[in-house]
Amino acid sequence: MLADAFSWARRQNPKKNLSAPRPKPAPRWARALTRAVAGPRVRFKFDMLDDLVTPKVTPIKDPASRGGASAKVIPRPDPRCHPKICPAGSRKRPNATQESYLTPVLLPVPSPRFPQRKRSLEAGGDENLPPEVVALQPLAVIDHSAKVADSFFKSLDGETGGSVRVGPDDLQRLLMRVGEFTTKAGGSAANTARGLAHGFDVRTALLGAVGQDEWGKLFVSSMKRSGVDTSLLEVKGEKSYTGRCVCLVDKTGQRTMRPSLEDAIRLQPDEVTADQLRGVKWVVVNGYSYYGRGLMEATVAAATAAGCKVAMHLASFEIVRKFREPVSRLLASGAIHAVFANEDEARELVGGGVGSDSIETDTKIEAALAKLAEWCDIAVVTLGDKGCVAMRGTERVEQKAFKGFAVEDTTGAGDLFSSGFMYGVLRNASLQRCCELGCLSGAAVVQSMGAEISEEGWTWVHAHMHEGRAQALVRGSAAAVQREMLACYELIESIGRGVVYYGSARLKADNPHFVKSRELGKMVSELLGTPTWTGGGPGMMEAASLGAMDAGKAVAGIRIEREAGTKVRSAAQSYLKPEHTVFCKFLSPRKVALVDAGVRKKSEDRTAYVFLPGGLGTMDELFELFTLYQLHKLGTDHPVPVIIVNYDGFYDCLLNFVETMQGHGTVGAGEYDQMVVKNTNEEVVEYLREYYQI
Repeated sequence: MLADAFSWARRQNPKKNLSAPRPKPAPRWARALTRAVAGPRVRFKFDMLDDLVTPKVTPIKDPASRGGASAKVIPRPDPRCHPKICPAGSRKRPNATQESYLTPVLLPVPSPRFPQRKRSLEAGGDENLPPEVVALQPLAVIDHSAKVADSFFKSLDGETGGSVRVGPDDLQRLLMRVGEFTTKAGGSAANTARGLAHGFDVRTALLGAVGQDEWGKLFVSSMKRSGVDTSLLEVKGEKSYTGRCVCLVDKTGQRTMRPSLEDAIRLQPDEVTADQLRGVKWVVVNGYSYYGRGLMEATVAAATAAGCKVAMHLASFEIVRKFREPVSRLLASGAIHAVFANEDEARELVGGGVGSDSIETDTKIEAALAKLAEWCDIAVVTLGDKGCVAMRGTERVEQKAFKGFAVEDTTGAGDLFSSGFMYGVLRNASLQRCCELGCLSGAAVVQSMGAEISEEGWTWVHAHMHEGRAQALVRGSAAAVQREMLACYELIESIGRGVVYYGSARLKADNPHFVKSRELGKMVSELLGTPTWTGGGPGMMEAASLGAMDAGKAVAGIRIEREAGTKVRSAAQSYLKPEHTVFCKFLSPRKVALVDAGVRKKSEDRTAYVFLPGGLGTMDELFELFTLYQLHKLGTDHPVPVIIVNYDGFYDCLLNFVETMQGHGTVGAGEYDQMVVKNTNEEVVEYLREYYQI
């Protein structure tokens, strides 16, 4: 690393002798005086360890400060100071004669919240599965976020809360004025993609361009670390630059944007093709793409040709104002399936502008919502701290915002709202649920600086997603179990409860019990018409699932990393759809979820637990199920039949053991009343027919 650093530095300064001894430090009194003049060190938080940029500190005269002439700390990004050149732990102390650099503050980088996809790929899964969502980010953007006083905005051109483009020099001067700021990868589409990937485990990719500078490396590294596929990002030119944006945040958390994008490398319309979007479900675009002439139209056309649905952010009221005609024309064309607007954008869309009185505002928002719903399948207007309203066809819902926390920064609130909302859409949730998930994500991101939800924020989101099941916020391995549990519950809510099959993963397709189990899965599915649930593995689980698929019914699975005595099947070989599968590292979430998948919530539900020939794991699941019955934790409202399929006398010894336990008094009378033993498929079907009076 050191050799690489010297080599890089020599290329920058060929005349400087880097191997020469460092000059003797200034005396202690001189260093103390410098620190007194420069003030306290400024702490900067960066989201990447490998791509830090260290601020530069320069004492200057600030006539606006208290007492007239004084000193002020001015952070100025300096690309020369990089961890590969100034490794973590090195300190360049300020002295009276030399420029000084602050020591980077290295923060721990959180691990992915939902590691199922990562684990599946490590286990031999198909990494070529197409993303579910592709977000158009025409050019990569780095956000510099800073808290400023209200008086700061008086010297700025443009309206507070909006977005006005500035040049590189203007951006640098802004950074010099704001004081402390945080630096993170940003961009509206990128924020949405990162939220979907990191927070909701949705396969997501970015389509766009990025420069080869240090800012571009930071952007790509941040997206990859969050689980976003960057293979569609074009890296152009050796001397290409990445866009940057200053996000000015007032005391209420409202942000005002000043992007500098004129020198940034960007995606061109002819670089977007339908082939890039094959197999993708949704393409997310935003109004900022109109700055690239023809790019929005080219992307929508490619998405349409590839059979993708398109979701659009109006981006800002300035965008609606400047591109009103092409925006309206595109929305009216029917090519946009979902549209997101905030209240300022909605008012601007119908000619209301910003700052109307409350009665007029409500009228114009409703008018905009109705117009958007007329053009698009789904129309959403976010209302800040009041929540949101949405329409799908004639259905109209309202969702109140979540309260009880301090708003730190509203940057990315709309972007992350879209993440939660789109997750609901992808999982076929109701419109009300989609709005709830959107408001949750939006509420989580405003609790910290920048457009990225913290790990604590994601824990908060997922606890509220399943408020009745997860009240406490936990840490460590317990948090991992919780996240897996919540992912399982989300899948169950999406697919629906049905018949749960248990059995050995070791039996092959040529085994007679495999053949019989496949026939049983088909017969039961045709009779009950409900989804089929298994552990998602091979053997008896696969047999029952294939039988249900033969009947044309839904199947789903809660998979474990490795079944006993088997190798993990790759995603490409799996009989389950990726969206119908949850991978679990821990066994407990899987066991609990499979039990929940068979619970009857109302009398009309038709579910069952079916035990096919199995080994130790199957026995564990069988006795845990009857323990729940024994403790009255299951079947108290609506009993669920438990059927042991005794092919060729497989369970005879176990049944004898149960009678032995009853004879010794360790099992009470009636505690196994729900256990039903059937020897053939026909007997199982006839029993279920009588049980549910079909």
